[in-house]
Amino acid sequence: MSESPIRVAICGGGIGGLSLALVLKKFAPSAKLSVDIYEAGTQFVETGAGITLWQRSRNIFESLGLQDVLKGRVISPPLILRKSDTKDAFSFFEFAIPHGSSTLPRVEMLKLLIEQLDFESSSFIRTHFSKTLASYAQDESGVTLHFSDGSTAHADIVVGADGLGSPTRKQMYADLAGRLAKDDPEKVEALLKASRPSWTGTYAYRALVARSKIAAASPNNVILKSGYAWLGSGKHVISYPISPTIINILFFDTVPDGLDKPLPGAAVAAASKEEILELYSDWEEDICVVAENVGETAKWAISHIRGLPHYVDGHVALLGDSAHAMSTHFGAGAGQALEDAYILGRILSHQSVSRSNLAHALDVYDAIRRPIGNDVVERSLKLGFLYELHPAYLAPGIDAARLRAGDWAELHKLVEQMTEIWTFHWQEMPERDWERAQELLAKNEAELGDICGQKSNV
Repeated sequence: MSESPIRVAICGGGIGGLSLALVLKKFAPSAKLSVDIYEAGTQFVETGAGITLWQRSRNIFESLGLQDVLKGRVISPPLILRKSDTKDAFSFFEFAIPHGSSTLPRVEMLKLLIEQLDFESSSFIRTHFSKTLASYAQDESGVTLHFSDGSTAHADIVVGADGLGSPTRKQMYADLAGRLAKDDPEKVEALLKASRPSWTGTYAYRALVARSKIAAASPNNVILKSGYAWLGSGKHVISYPISPTIINILFFDTVPDGLDKPLPGAAVAAASKEEILELYSDWEEDICVVAENVGETAKWAISHIRGLPHYVDGHVALLGDSAHAMSTHFGAGAGQALEDAYILGRILSHQSVSRSNLAHALDVYDAIRRPIGNDVVERSLKLGFLYELHPAYLAPGIDAARLRAGDWAELHKLVEQMTEIWTFHWQEMPERDWERAQELLAKNEAELGDICGQKSNV
């Protein structure tokens, strides 16, 4: 008699959750798994404007046989660095990124995933809307999910792809802390602190601007030519086209010593172009013109999940922003969710994985993905401070004063430091991570614990 399918519950129908469903559809025998996607909203939606897909992400699309799907949907502008916090601004470097990068609207990425999943023809994948996870409980029979509408569901594995404010992560860390409560109160507090989002000290004003509007107001504006990182002391701007007609632009403002401090006020608030104009009044004219033509915008406090010590507890795993929400400076948030989905999906689809060894399989996922996800959080944070010429983050040998004054030699030292951070995107592909995962799947639980010395003791 064949074993019944492993029941996988995915909490969250954003890019990470749907990517996991797509990987399972591609690699898992249909009789092996049943997948339920629980989305808190009334439909699948994505917040935010644009995303960047680097070679690591495109490598996953190739592994899925979907490389042609991106054609016609994306554009690949170069990234030019520009010193912009004075009226006599200048460009000083164009990143020659191996394989380039591709940008597209987040809504298009979500649409692409939905099209490929084709739920009507995917009988082993079911979708459920207006389902916000309230809590879950694990026992020998699996995981029972309790939703805010009073309904329940049962699964063998729960994957929390439910974002920065993840209810799955909250429950996971409450459970981890609860098992330690009597023995180690300091460790309990460390666990709970690690699980909470913290403020990076930076605000971002996000906006979409029509190319035609900028061209009409400022025909020679450099923003029309390429993607740009506009650098300056304490602030920076990132702009890049996400379609032939629309430019995505983010104005960043960092509060001195704000990193990991309590957030003063709302995480998201309405904002006006006047607020941006005041912040950037002493910057170059091209940025001021762009700010003048910004329409509806909002002020986002950028928070992250820094150094999470566990992505897995028993039969529950975290994926995407629920595990490693990061600042937007590295263009890697969606890509990291895609990588999580790829590795976890390949693991669950592997012929050696069954209901009897699911906990071991998820430990392999944790061992492979957690060091990478946590590293990228730090890369993104550091890159943001380098964009703002923050002296505490500069490599030894860079003169901060001369750098801020626009010295070309110091700026090119900064480029070298940034390049070392950026190389993550193209040096090694996720296929190598999958090879390592297969090696660990072949190990027993004791061997896995010995091999993964990076496994946190927190």
